[in-house]
Amino acid sequence: MRKLKINSKIKLSVLALSIAGMSFSCSDFLDTPPKDIFTDSNFWTSENNVKTFSWLNYDTFLGYGNNAGTTADFYFHNSSNFDDNLAMNVFTTFNTTANATNSNWNSYYTLIRRSNLMLERVPAVNMDEAKKNHYLGVAKFFRAYTYFRLAQEFGDVPYTDAFLQQNDANVYKPALSRTEVINNVIKDLEEASSLMLAVDDKNVTVNKFTAYALLSRVCLYEGTNRKYNLGQPGSEYLQKAKAASLMVMNNASYSLNSDWKSLYNSLELLGNTEVILAKRYLRGVLGNSIQAYTNTSTVQSGLSKFAAESYSTVNGLPIKQIGGNPQYLGDNTITNVFANRDPRFAKAFGNVDYAYSDKPLNGLTSITGYVFQLYNTPAASGTEVTTIGQNQIDAPIFTLSEVYLNYAEACAELGTATNADLNLSLNKVRARAGIAVLTTDGSNASVGGIQINDPQRTSSLEQITGAVSPLIWEIRRERRMEFISWTSLRKADILRWKKGDYLDGAKNPDVLLGARIPSLIGTASKTKVNADGYVIPYTISRTFISPKHYLTAIPTNDISLYLAEGVELKQNPGW
Repeated sequence: MRKLKINSKIKLSVLALSIAGMSFSCSDFLDTPPKDIFTDSNFWTSENNVKTFSWLNYDTFLGYGNNAGTTADFYFHNSSNFDDNLAMNVFTTFNTTANATNSNWNSYYTLIRRSNLMLERVPAVNMDEAKKNHYLGVAKFFRAYTYFRLAQEFGDVPYTDAFLQQNDANVYKPALSRTEVINNVIKDLEEASSLMLAVDDKNVTVNKFTAYALLSRVCLYEGTNRKYNLGQPGSEYLQKAKAASLMVMNNASYSLNSDWKSLYNSLELLGNTEVILAKRYLRGVLGNSIQAYTNTSTVQSGLSKFAAESYSTVNGLPIKQIGGNPQYLGDNTITNVFANRDPRFAKAFGNVDYAYSDKPLNGLTSITGYVFQLYNTPAASGTEVTTIGQNQIDAPIFTLSEVYLNYAEACAELGTATNADLNLSLNKVRARAGIAVLTTDGSNASVGGIQINDPQRTSSLEQITGAVSPLIWEIRRERRMEFISWTSLRKADILRWKKGDYLDGAKNPDVLLGARIPSLIGTASKTKVNADGYVIPYTISRTFISPKHYLTAIPTNDISLYLAEGVELKQNPGW
């Protein structure tokens, strides 16, 4: 049944794509289209057609990637999407010159155009009013989600909320400020949440609570980005982040899974109570390659020293707690490294032994020595584990755990966080993970009556752009551990906190180091280590340039295209 439904969905989506394309340019190619071919004028006649058209939008959710592709929200890195948690098996660095084109720019504006078409056509479709409102909300959701990502990546961008013909004079308009874009995003999401159904196809299509989850993410982003990058007040947005988070948190239909790892290694997330929106994969229809890259002889991307040392011990204290942490046993051996640590550490990475070029472990090697195993599941075997394009674990897109941590961070950034707030949100995530819960006096953070004092919080690295309060520091640590392989979320966090220096090898050497393997010191091993025994994955470094690398360059072809129409698209700073 599931296979039949998804195959039908794909076939109908192809049909809808044809309609979408014809609605834009049919008159350029056909004066009188055949009667058995849908056109824009005869497609918008039923709820089923509207639903089919909306399915096209879901391709924008990358999840674990599509089939053999590695463009994804998790684990895989490229020159525009990498973080400080995982060192890629092939060295990546930041672009230094502006590209002529950008695939995100192109695909995002295509999706916006499709959403605007949907908003224009749906009101005239003969269908149930509640479902009509729902699909109007769906279109607003996807338009908002797409403009949000444009503003995150490019800053000021052209904006239109109308479906325009190609020859319309308004196609080429000056860019709108990112503040105005974000405000329009929030307006769309607030309207979408009032229009959309509470449930529609369980958690594999967007609904009212998906809109609230995205609103929570957007407002937290905007509030903190204003504070740390723009030096502006962000309280209005942080209050909205809290309110949107509570709308999800107060829905009794959502609850955390008992096991954190099950979010990332489940063959089926349909109806999962923690997953607000999932991307599903099915053999013969759509696969991914996330397991194949971590369960075959391909050299794995590996955990960085910088990330490994962020895992606290189960008592909730950082490993370098000033005054000492009796649970931390050091890193002379892998047994010591994992002893008494946050259980998510061993669920995400192998704790039996390191694996590197001279010493594979069960055929596996890692660029940093840490073996990635988060996606392993006993429910899959054979080609569903080892073959590129045939992996079938589902991907979480929006989760309750993210909403909990959005709420906690918003409270801390507002300076209003109480123990009740933490117990309502962050401490549920920590309890599920198996580490001590936090208490606070509003600024400081304590566990078991001991005040946390992490020297890393006030290190020279942190002082470059400014240290944060102990409570905010611990909430950021929690986001990092909870979403360890979620590269798109981590990158967004780094940039909105103005912590791009984390990615710079000169300012943060630990981001370009791996596990400590003292036995390799002074040997002829192909795996190089420094004088202290930490793996050196690369022979070159990486530079993060501020403010340049906080935004992506506007594609130069589009700058030229707009200029030819008499409109200036200004390039971002540093490009």
